[in-house]
Amino acid sequence: MPGHAPSALLGAAITPDPAKGPLLVAHLGGPKTGSSAIQAFCDHNRTALFRQHGILYPTLNPDRVPDTTPPDIPGDPNLELPHHGAVIMGMQPDAQDDYLDRAVAVCRTHGAGILLLSLEAPSLPDYADMVRRHGERTGLRAVAVCYVRRQDTWIEDAWKQWGLKYDQYPTPDDFARALMDRELDDVFFRAAVSVLEHAWLDEVWGFTDPADMVVRPYERPVLQCGDVVADLLGLLGVGSIARLPLPPSTNFNTNHGFTPEAIKLLRTVRPMFDGIYDNGPYAMLYDALPGAAAAPFAHVGLLSPGMRAAVLGHYAPCNERLARRMPAPHGHGDGMLFREAPDPDAPWWPDRELTMQEVATMLMQCVQRQHVRIGALEERLEQLERRERKE
Repeated sequence: MPGHAPSALLGAAITPDPAKGPLLVAHLGGPKTGSSAIQAFCDHNRTALFRQHGILYPTLNPDRVPDTTPPDIPGDPNLELPHHGAVIMGMQPDAQDDYLDRAVAVCRTHGAGILLLSLEAPSLPDYADMVRRHGERTGLRAVAVCYVRRQDTWIEDAWKQWGLKYDQYPTPDDFARALMDRELDDVFFRAAVSVLEHAWLDEVWGFTDPADMVVRPYERPVLQCGDVVADLLGLLGVGSIARLPLPPSTNFNTNHGFTPEAIKLLRTVRPMFDGIYDNGPYAMLYDALPGAAAAPFAHVGLLSPGMRAAVLGHYAPCNERLARRMPAPHGHGDGMLFREAPDPDAPWWPDRELTMQEVATMLMQCVQRQHVRIGALEERLEQLERRERKE
């Protein structure tokens, strides 16, 4: 890698050197660490980040200069696509090089100091290698910003999205035990084990100058303003995101989480899922029963207290190894990666079957919501019919 000054300390801005060209910042978000929220926010505020803060978050058309002019074709994926990192990883290496060269040219022409890319798993090591290759080829400095999450809370969220779809794991505790034992060798389990043991970071470290590797624990007391979007952009010199508008909240860019009762309902109807990566029933439930969605960071324990302790003990050596590998100025020389300990008094939802009353109540709430919607549509149709008769 080129000989540049080490990355700024955690919590301080990563400052580019204009004399050496734009700084390439690769956000590598481990699963369940707010990557979709980061991507949606940067996509929604692409023009403001470029014009006000000198940060280019490119579209699939890297030559496009962010401005307020709407695209010729609304929704054209060549212009608007928050999760473009996965598409870039599908390109051949020469196409990736061309894409990055064109984005860098836009930065140079307009004086933007930072080229920001973002990707969530599963291609993180390959993504880091692409960034490394570009840095070596062009002489530009590249910084990797990675987020990692405490394993017990990660497993609980992974259960909600993936684990409950497995027939053989009836409870979150069973799912956690299987992950620790590496019970399966399917695509999901291999990726999950890599995340839980931080193995993917070992690969990324092999492609990145250690001085340009920033690892951030995904926990509220550590994140700037308790928010991962504010944290990443704060590292890049954006003092506050309060004046930047939030993107429309959807089930794809917000971790709604769902209540324990809704999660159990989804577990009960798991034959509706077409494999563990099918999220259609989640979108359907969120649309039909938004009250079942929990607020971001809202947490009701799904693991039993005993299993939570077992998980933390099992992965403690992985966390200590990662903490000691991080540069000493980053504040983890004592081997403590995560500072936020589990709250012994936090609410816990012991796994149980739903009662008939709970199921009937959720069903009637869905029916009521559709009844209100149908009534609003009928009223709108009547208004249109009256208008037509008058004309």
